[in-house]
Amino acid sequence: MNISNHGRSILHVDLDAFFVSVERVLDPRLYGRPVVVGGSPETRGVVAAASYEARQFGVHSAMPMGQAFRLCPDLIRVGGSHGMYSRASKAVFELIGNYTPLVEKVSVDEAYLDLSGTHHLFGNALDAADSMRREVKERLRLDLTIGISSNRLVSKVASGFAKPCGLFDVRPGQEPRFFAPLPVKVMPGIGPVTAKRLRDFHIDQLGVLASTAGWFLEEVFGSYGASMQRRARGVDETPVCPPWERPERKSLGHERTFAEDLDDLKVLRGRLQKLLEKACVELRAEGFLARTLSVKVRYADFVTETRDFTLPAPSDHDLEWWEVAQQQLDRMLKRRTLVRLLGVRFTGLERGFWQGGLFEKERVVQRERIAVQDKIRKKYGEQSVQSGDRLWLRNSL
Repeated sequence: MNISNHGRSILHVDLDAFFVSVERVLDPRLYGRPVVVGGSPETRGVVAAASYEARQFGVHSAMPMGQAFRLCPDLIRVGGSHGMYSRASKAVFELIGNYTPLVEKVSVDEAYLDLSGTHHLFGNALDAADSMRREVKERLRLDLTIGISSNRLVSKVASGFAKPCGLFDVRPGQEPRFFAPLPVKVMPGIGPVTAKRLRDFHIDQLGVLASTAGWFLEEVFGSYGASMQRRARGVDETPVCPPWERPERKSLGHERTFAEDLDDLKVLRGRLQKLLEKACVELRAEGFLARTLSVKVRYADFVTETRDFTLPAPSDHDLEWWEVAQQQLDRMLKRRTLVRLLGVRFTGLERGFWQGGLFEKERVVQRERIAVQDKIRKKYGEQSVQSGDRLWLRNSL
């Protein structure tokens, strides 16, 4: 047994087919039918979520929507209610937050909880998890799957065995026994390439990985070999980090794959400005300034080019970044090839808010206008305020 984990009760909670489940709450006629949430096949849409009925036909998330319909002609596609997903997620995490303040939300439908020391309030971790699952079902009509163990890693794997809508409890000291017969690919951190390399050496189960000579793993995988072996033994000391303890994010950005490949410079500038504005709104909302902007272009032949630019002073101001972004885009569009994707990403993030200088009255006024625009967008949606090439883009399509 890992002594450092003694007494810890870590839960991995996962909302089953979350987007589909929310759509079924909104429209009960979708229950029991193969359903996907995602974009239209005509616009190169992909599957964002698939019901378990759809998965029986081989449909899964990130699959092109056209392929999903070929696998399951009776598939029902729903475009998505993203505002409703956010509200449902908030309701779920407010509910489970009543069990412990130590909640680390890793996505809209997934989180880790540390229930250590709460047994006098809710009983043991298994009882608390069962109560949590029933409460989410009764109050919100959503299904919750929970893995329980003494650490994050084992709980994450355990929840995979509990799907859908179940509980899987790995008792303290049983982590190596639970992991031993499992294929190496089920362990988070071991991707397809690493799994293949391990299988090439006949290391196909976590138990075999756990007992392999350490010097050999270090020779083949470097320092990652030792880390991988510890995890294969069910050892993980990573704490659950609630928002106030979470490390600062390193970057922020957005990218867009187009329904049709583009070559119109005005349209591409409009698309780029939309991505840049969206990223700047997030910078301001989270209280970040950025030093470096990366503009990404992927062409129809899948060649990808990225250009970076750093401002003399960090900023979260769209207008300060726009001229730079436009210049980078113009410099990249020299190939006689259509454009498939555009993206922007800010790096060099630091906490702070933009401040105009004493004699920069015009910039201060611009800043005040942007603050008002952010409030309008937050209340009425992103499309409520547009500018420049984005207005031309909207009127041209």
